Formats: sequence, structure tokens, C-alpha cells
Amino acid sequence: MATRLYIEEAELDGVLHFLDKPDTYIERVLCFPRENCSELEERLELLKLDGFTYLLETGGKFLDLRILGKGYSAIVVVAYNKFNGIGSLKIKRLDSRRESFTREALLMSEAYPSSLPPKLLAYRDFYVFYELLPPGKCRDYTIVLEEYLNSNRLNELKTLLLNTMIKLRKLDLLGIDHTEINRPSGHVFVCREQDVKILDWESARKTRRPVNTTSFTSFLLYRYRNSSKLIETLGIDRNRVLDALRKYKESYLDEDFEKLLEAMQLK
Repeated sequence: MATRLYIEEAELDGVLHFLDKPDTYIERVLCFPRENCSELEERLELLKLDGFTYLLETGGKFLDLRILGKGYSAIVVVAYNKFNGIGSLKIKRLDSRRESFTREALLMSEAYPSSLPPKLLAYRDFYVFYELLPPGKCRDYTIVLEEYLNSNRLNELKTLLLNTMIKLRKLDLLGIDHTEINRPSGHVFVCREQDVKILDWESARKTRRPVNTTSFTSFLLYRYRNSSKLIETLGIDRNRVLDALRKYKESYLDEDFEKLLEAMQLK
């Protein structure tokens, strides 16, 4: 059964598909990348048992299927849960090599004090349900960085970089390494009032030597396509930053992190 829904976030207007009356959209989402599957009934029953009532057909089109996103191991759609409200439902693809999403969900929960992950709402081995980040109000980090840099919005640029490094430092102290911070595009987003969020925690891991801050700093100095302009704009001495970064990696001490921020001209 499908019903049109109009909500305040215009980019999320779409068609409701109720789980108690599954249709083609629900079948394609739960069986992706197949058209149908033997796992459909079990997945439907577990989702309903966990309080899910409908999927919202919205987002970009992929193979004539409107979804929020697609990766190698999952697709993401908007769903409504009677206990948690509306959110993002990441569903394991049937051709995924991953056995379970439980590890990812637990790491998201452990990383939540850093305020980088969206809030975890529910999970099972085949799905993760988390806070919805409205597409129109959350933009790719590298795009926002580019805008600030090219329009010479220095204060906003420095505030964004400072907020990001402080959050990544918190993630370091939690002993969690996201592992993909050195290529933030598609993973890191800027939402309302420069609230930095990171999606896709499936590669994250627990470690005594996390390198989130290090990876992000290295990205800015070397991998970012406008790193030379960024360095010139902020007046960064690359050698001074590298020296501060080495000391921070060895100690993770507050004083060494402060020296790194100073070397990046953010303090």
C-alpha cells in the first residue's frame, strides 16, 4: 500500500509504503539488489516486531528506486518507527560480504559522546536505524570547505576546522578509529550551525592508537585538492604542524593537542 506524504522537509516528500501491506518498493528495498527474495518475509516480520510501520520512498533515483543512499554493503532509506519516529534505515544488501551490522551499531553507540555519529535508534544483524540527517541541511564537508575557502570566509573556515578537530580528538580519546577520515567526502557532513557529522561506521575499529585527528590533518595538508591555498590562507607552517602532529600521536595529551591547534593557526 502506498500513500503520498508531504512533510516540512520538502526534500523528504514522498510516498509511504506500509510494511503490513508490502508492495514492489518494499520488496526491492528489502531484497536489494534482487527484485524479490526468500528472506523477505523474515525481514518484514522482524522490522514490524521492532516497531517499524512504513518506508518513505524519497531521495535520489538508483535503478528507478528512490533511496537516500547506496553502498557496497547496504542501501539507506527513510523509515518510520513507532517507538523512535522517523529516521534513516540502513539495510544490508543480500550480496553483502558482511555477516552483521551489530559491530557497526555498537561502535556508533560508543562513539556518540564525540557527537560525530548520528544517534543510534535501533539495530539488528541486517539493519541499523539512526537519526535522520536532512539532506537539504547536511552538506558534504569538502563542498562546505571549498565554499569557505574560495569566498574568503576566514572566520567560518577556522571555526569549522576547529570544531572538527575538537570532535575528532574526542573520538581519539574514546579509542575508536573511523579509518576513513583521510577521505572525508561522502563520509563527513556539515549540518546546521557547523554541526559536523560522520556517516558510515562499518570500517571503524577499536584501537589504542586511533588516528582520526592525524588523518584529518594529513588530509588538509596533502590530500585536499586545495591544500596549498588552505595553507596560504591560514598562514600554516607545514613543518611546524608535522612536528606538533608527531608529538600528539605519541602522547594524546591536551597540551600537545593545543600545540597542534596553534600550529594549524586555529587558536
